[in-house]
Parts: sequence; C-alpha cells; structure tokens
Amino acid sequence: MAENKLKEMKFSNFLKAVNREEGAYVPTAINDSTGSIAWAGKKTIDVVQNPQEYVETMTGIYDQMWADVALVNGVVYSKKLEEAFLHVENKYGPDGVTLEHVQLSPMQKDEYDQLIADPNRFVSEVLLPRKYPEFFEDREFARNALKVYAEDNFHVLVILSSMLKQTLEDKYGIVSVVNALERIQTPLDILFDYFRGFRGTLTDLRRQPANVKAALDAIWEVHCLPKENTPYTGSFPYSWQPPHIPCCLSPKQYDELYWVHEKPMIERYIANGGKHYFIMEGKWDKIWDRFRELPKDSLILHVDDDNIIQAKKEIGDWQIIAGGLKLADCRLKTFDQIKDDIKRVVDECAPGGGFIFTLDKAALAPGDINQTVIDAYNFVHEYSSK
Repeated sequence: MAENKLKEMKFSNFLKAVNREEGAYVPTAINDSTGSIAWAGKKTIDVVQNPQEYVETMTGIYDQMWADVALVNGVVYSKKLEEAFLHVENKYGPDGVTLEHVQLSPMQKDEYDQLIADPNRFVSEVLLPRKYPEFFEDREFARNALKVYAEDNFHVLVILSSMLKQTLEDKYGIVSVVNALERIQTPLDILFDYFRGFRGTLTDLRRQPANVKAALDAIWEVHCLPKENTPYTGSFPYSWQPPHIPCCLSPKQYDELYWVHEKPMIERYIANGGKHYFIMEGKWDKIWDRFRELPKDSLILHVDDDNIIQAKKEIGDWQIIAGGLKLADCRLKTFDQIKDDIKRVVDECAPGGGFIFTLDKAALAPGDINQTVIDAYNFVHEYSSK
C-alpha cells in the first residue's frame, strides 16, 4: 500500500472514532518522548544533534508496531542547554535518555502581594535575578547563554519536530493530531508549575487561599485573557493540555480555582468545531461530570490512573475516551499476562466508536517501549479488525 493511501486510511479511521462512528478497527495513538530511542539501544544525548539519526531512531519502532496517530512526540530540548546555563529546570537524566524536570520554584510564600500587584514586574525584577543571578552580573555570559537557547529551540522545535512529523506521515501514515503550540495553561497550572511548585501551592491552598485566588485573578488578566480575546480560527490539529494539579484538588477547589478558567479556555478552541485533547494525569473520577458542561464530543479525555472501563461508562457517552494500556503493567508483565485485560478493554470501550487505544502515560524512559507494548498495539489492531 502506498504511503499516502496508508495515511489516508489510518487518519480516516481515527476521524470516525472521534466522531463516534465504528471504523474498520480501533485506532491506536502513541505518545512517545524518548522511549523509542532507548528501545533502539541509543541515548537521546547522542542522537539529538544529528537530525537524520534522531528521526530514524525515533521512528524505527514502527517497522514492528502498528500505530495510527501521534500525540506530542519527541524531545523539547538538547543537552546544550545544560552546558550553557549554570542550572536548568529541564535536563537529561544519568541514563542519557530520559527527560527530567527539576522544579525550581523561587517564589517565597510571603511574596503574593508583589505577584498580585504586577505579575510581569514580579517575574522580571524579583524572580529572574534570583533564579539566574549570573545573567545580571555578566552580560557576555547572558548573551552567549541566550544565543544557545534560541539556537536550541530552533533546532529541536522546528527542525527535528518537522522532520519527525514528516517521516511519521510519509513512511508510516501516522498523523500528528495534537498541535504542540496550542497548549492550554490555566492560572493555577502556571502558579503550580512556575511560581510555587508542588509543595508550595498545595500548602498555600490551605494556609492562604485568599492570596492564591487573588494571584490566579492577576495571572488570568495578564497572561491568559489577552489570548482569550483573540479569536481562534483553527480546528485541526487539536489543542491539548497536560494539567498537573487537578488530581490534587478537591471538587470544590477544582470548581472555584481551576474549572472557572479551564472551561472558557477550552470553549475558545472548540468554537470552530475543533476538539481539545485532555491528558488527565492522576485520578479524575470525582469531577468527570464537569465535562458534560462542554459540547458533546468536544473533548478527548486521555485516562491515566482512572479505570478506563469506568470512564467509558460514566462519561464516554458524552466525550471521547482514550487510554486502556497501563505503562506499569507493560514494564512488569508479559503480553500474555495482560492479553485478557486488553481484550476486555476493547470489548467494553470500542462498540459505538468514541474510543482510542493508547498508553496511559508518555514513553519517557528505558523500558517504557518494550516487546509487551509492541505486542499490545499490534494485538489491538488485529483483534479489533475482526
């Protein structure tokens, strides 16, 4: 089958599923960061500077494994940033493969007044000098480091990303269905990820909730609202979101501090018939009903720690469900040990469309892509085709 026909067949079958139609088989999605590089026996730090080798290493797995569409695949930085900066939040682990995040949260608990008064000024005049003092002490160092940063962004996010996307489509018929540039970040995500961190944010929610609420309002006005006031005219690829804090919130906190911003941000993207790909880290079963407030089939809910069959029964009649394969099971068990569980997932979730089979988590580390994963993806394609 010619590559263009393969792409057309895979993509049309995917569209049937997200439009709640039964296609020829259950579509499979892959969210592979660097797992395939380790599977190929190589290190990310060794291949990321060579575009051709990087693409071949990232895609070689598909010579053995069936996949229909891709989510957010590939790397987002190289090791050059670690060499140019004195300290970084994102780096490669000791294995040379895995992307690691070291959370640097320089905002102190007593600085909310400054953040609330002017978020941009607080960042530029307080946080940046504290986080990168060398930038303000040595202009030549700052100039060289920022040059490396700009060059690395272009190399990774433009050159490598476009080559990987093109190869997946041309050689394997795998279309990227998520627009990496159209990512939603709510004010609480921003406070959590960039200002106060995991421990700080959760502590502040208990000890100074009024300050947290005022900070979210300020972040919304300065960072989020300008984008909200700009009409979005696209519909595909889909917007996406990997929220980190909602699974740590009570339903009341979620409604008052998260959903109040989340809902209008999603509505902006789906206004023209698009969909929003929602990667639900952790457990969300207590707030699934919130997604009934958005139009039917406007969300693709990527189930993580929740039970996929329960999710399909409770919210799958209203929104599209993705998931079904536990990364932890694939690392600890053989395919034969999980085969019956996979059959049950397909039998329960596939009828009537509205279901995409995928790993619950991104493939990041050595062992995340293995023979069990390969066999599982191939089995779902073959079993559902029957």
